[in-house]
Order: sequence, then C-alpha cells, then structure tokens
Amino acid sequence: MLFTRDMRRRLAAALEWSAVDKGLVIMVMTLPLYLQYVLWAFYVLGREDRERLVHVDFVFDFAQVQASVLVAGCAIVLAGWLIRRRWPDLLLFQHVAIQFFALSLVLSSYSIGTMSFCSGLVLLGAPIFGFILLDRFAVWLASGVALTVLVVLSYASTYGYLPYAPAVVQPVDHVSHLFWMNSMFFFAAPFLIFITLMADEMLNWWREREERMRLLSRTDVLTGLSNRRSIMEALDQELGRAARQGTTLSVVILDLDHFKRINDTWGHPAGDQVLREAARILRESVRDTDLLGRYGGEEFMIVLPGADVHEAMGVLERCRIRLAEAEIVTETQDRLRISASFGLACGGGAGDQVAELLIKGADEALYRAKANGRNCIESALLPA
Repeated sequence: MLFTRDMRRRLAAALEWSAVDKGLVIMVMTLPLYLQYVLWAFYVLGREDRERLVHVDFVFDFAQVQASVLVAGCAIVLAGWLIRRRWPDLLLFQHVAIQFFALSLVLSSYSIGTMSFCSGLVLLGAPIFGFILLDRFAVWLASGVALTVLVVLSYASTYGYLPYAPAVVQPVDHVSHLFWMNSMFFFAAPFLIFITLMADEMLNWWREREERMRLLSRTDVLTGLSNRRSIMEALDQELGRAARQGTTLSVVILDLDHFKRINDTWGHPAGDQVLREAARILRESVRDTDLLGRYGGEEFMIVLPGADVHEAMGVLERCRIRLAEAEIVTETQDRLRISASFGLACGGGAGDQVAELLIKGADEALYRAKANGRNCIESALLPA
C-alpha cells in the first residue's frame, strides 16, 4: 500500500488542519516536483543526443533556477514549521504557499510550453484540489494570478516577444517524439497521482464523516436506538407502505415503571444504566422487521409493520417478561429489578392524521396500563 492506514486517515483529516498546516501540505507537495525537474535536467544534459532534444543552454540555466526555487521552497517550509505552533491559523502563510506554488509552476510550464498537457493538467487540477482543502479566496487569487501570467506568456510567445517552450527542440523523429512524450508523463504523473489520492482520501473521509453525522442526528446517544425524530420518520414511512400494501401496522409506547424512583434513590448514572439495559433487552426481543426508538425520557416506541393486535401482543409479552426478569447490577453493586407498561394501537392508512391517531391511541392505552397496576399491556384498536 502506498499509504499506511494511519497515514491515510491523517491525510484525509487534512480538512480540519490549521491554515499553516494546510499551507505546508502544498509546499510538501510542491518541493518534490522541483527536485524532479532538476533530476530531469541532469538526465537530459547527460544524453549524447541532447542537442536534438533540448536547447542545452536554456536547460542548464533552467536547472539552476529550479534548484534555487527548491531552496526557496525549503526556506518557506522551515518558516511555516516554526510559526505553526505559535500562529497556526495565520492565513498569510497559506497565501504565500499558494502563490509560490502557482507562480513557480507557471515558470516550469513556460519552459516546456504554456499550452502543453502538463500546463493544462496543473491549471485544471490544482484549483479543484485547492478548493477542497484551502481557503477559497487564496485559491481564487492564486488561480487568477497564474492564469493571467500564463495568458500573457502565451500571447508574448505568439507575437514573438518571447520564445515558446524554450527548453524544447521541435521533435523531428520518433526518438525525439518519444522522449518528449515520456517527459510530459514524467512531469505530470507525480502531480496527478498525488492530487488524485489526496482528493479521493479527503472526499471519502468527508463522506464517512457526513454519514456519521447523519447517524448521530438520528440516534439517541445514551441507548444507541433511533431518537424521537428518527422513529417518527420511520413510522410515517411504514404507514405509507402499509397503505400501499393494504396491511395493518401496530404502534407501541412503553414506559419504564417507577423510573423516577430509580434516579432519586440510586442516582442518574444508575438510571442511565437502566435505560441502556432496557434498550438492549427490547432490541433483542422484538422482531428483525420491527423498529425501536427512544420516544423521550424513560419512554420507548416500537413500530411493528404488518402486525395485527394478536401478533403485536405476542411480541410485547415477550418484551414485558424479559424486562421483568432482568436484574441490573449498578456500578455500586446494587441490584435493580425493572418492569414496563405498554400501550398498543393498531390501524392502517397513511398520513399525519393516522400517525397522530395511532400515537394518541397508544398513549391512552399506556395510561390505562399504568392505572391497572403497571407491568402489563393495554391496547386500543383503531379503525382501518
């Protein structure tokens, strides 16, 4: 693997890095490119057929300029490393890094042709990558400056004020054509691979984070069940499905008996433990197709798709018995017994009014269960 799993996670999380650290990413990405240009220059100058491939004097000067750019880039990296702890959000450093990146690559593009494949790749790829990671204004500014310089250089070359692609000797045979094709790939490949991998990792991390946030927004943190909003949305969806298929649906609201006494006697940590344990028991007791959520406080809601009163009663009796049989050992080694009262409503149809009728019926049945001594199930049959 090109990256270890931990390194990939760190790179993907770059969206949350400081402004200076993001600027350092650009510099660390840029410096190997200049080293690559220097190595390419030494390689081509060492070839016996260099005269028919490149303008030797220009490439020699070009290598010296790239070496100087490499040194300047190292100095910027060192400065960024020194200031990242004291001023981590210094946006000025990010502007410096992006402008250095843009203008130095414009210089390299000019040497091999402003209309070359490499120039187009950088001009297109760099801003897209930059908008993902960096300050938008800094990216727009650097992109505008770089594009302006490239246009000026292109027109200056067209009108003869400057030579076009001064490093390049026009290919005349397959050897020179192959050399320049391979050189273009050599220049473009590291940049393309790096921004593609970084963009893929960051976007994948972004998608995973969004999914985690979506799940958190729909999940009760204490019990791990669906929260009230999520279970209500699920109820609406199941009502719509029941209406289309012509089936019934049961809704249950259950309340843990004497829960306030648990909080008052053993404290809220014990109450939280009871809620977690009750959620676990209910999750293991309902059917795979049933939907379970925390309705509020010590109340839970169960949605039983396709279940009539008799089927729902069987599921709820299993839940009631398992809750009553459970013994919860608190952190202080106290042993607690719990029970719950259940209100059941069964009906069909779709729409907000049907949902309200079912919830109202289940709530009224729950009150009757409480009045009848708790730890029991009461039902309200609604018209289909």
